[in-house]
Amino acid sequence: MSGNVHKNDQPIPAIASHLDPKHAVHIFPEQLQPFRSGILAYGASLASTLVGYPLDTIKVRMQTHSHFKGYLDCARRTYMAEGVRGFFRGVWAPLISTSFSKSLNVSIYTFCKPYIYTAMFQNNWYGKVRQEHPFWRNLPVCFISGCVAGAGVSVFACPFEFIKVYSQLEKLVTANSSLGSVKTRLGTPTTLQICNTIITAKGFRGLYSGFKLHLLRDSLSTGVYFSLYESIKLFTNDLTNKNGSINSPFTVLLSGGLSGVLSWIIIFPIDTAKSLVQKAAVVNIFRKSHGLSSTPVDTYKKKDGWFYRGLGISITRSFLTNMVFFGVFEFGLTYLA
Repeated sequence: MSGNVHKNDQPIPAIASHLDPKHAVHIFPEQLQPFRSGILAYGASLASTLVGYPLDTIKVRMQTHSHFKGYLDCARRTYMAEGVRGFFRGVWAPLISTSFSKSLNVSIYTFCKPYIYTAMFQNNWYGKVRQEHPFWRNLPVCFISGCVAGAGVSVFACPFEFIKVYSQLEKLVTANSSLGSVKTRLGTPTTLQICNTIITAKGFRGLYSGFKLHLLRDSLSTGVYFSLYESIKLFTNDLTNKNGSINSPFTVLLSGGLSGVLSWIIIFPIDTAKSLVQKAAVVNIFRKSHGLSSTPVDTYKKKDGWFYRGLGISITRSFLTNMVFFGVFEFGLTYLA
């Protein structure tokens, strides 16, 4: 790098937490040490996915069906028709895939961040801003690293998310359309049964229904998500902690909750469009699996703020699940060596 290196030009660690091995409650075997952050992210995601899944089911149904009067009406009618299990339809696919995706997301992000930081600052891409407060130096690096991680994970996650959406919508699609007279499967279909139905009707590419919007959503949301999380944590730490700690419970929970909420607000219309495209795919896959012809489905021409239907429940879910995720994850970073 030309010129002298400024004292602030040291890379900021990704999702940094202070680990004191003397106070660790568990020590990972040496062969697992390189995968420590990924393992912790997987466990944290299992907890946050279970906590937030019922709210995700309500969100998807609100996005794709306009006959619900509100969140409570959607929850009541879901419970009356399907019981508690209705809120957890299709939970196994995201429980496995979302947890693995989150683990992979964190791993890619932490791997990419130092390289992107070096590329931006050593090649002087970011100009004199590199000499300013770490908040401003860290923000664009986190965003780009997050976009790369989100794009990479979307290739793996899209099929599982479509299976989840199919499971969440199958009963509604048949109950609220001309397909209602078609005899459906007895009981709740398993993840493998749904996967087989999709592949039989549309081939392997059917699992990637709505992939372009999924890719756009995950790239943008992950970039916003990590940049906001690290920046809010850095900023609130400066305000609340004078001892240099960056891992206070208040800072972690607030940063996790706010980053999840703000990123969802920004990308929610994209997520709604994705859900509508996937709903259209569900309808046509279901028709084809019962020997009926496909029909064009109008997915985008909606009125009255349609693209923000379900935003309230998504904000609640996102704040809750991200508080749980980062709370558990950073606890693990601090006490699991």
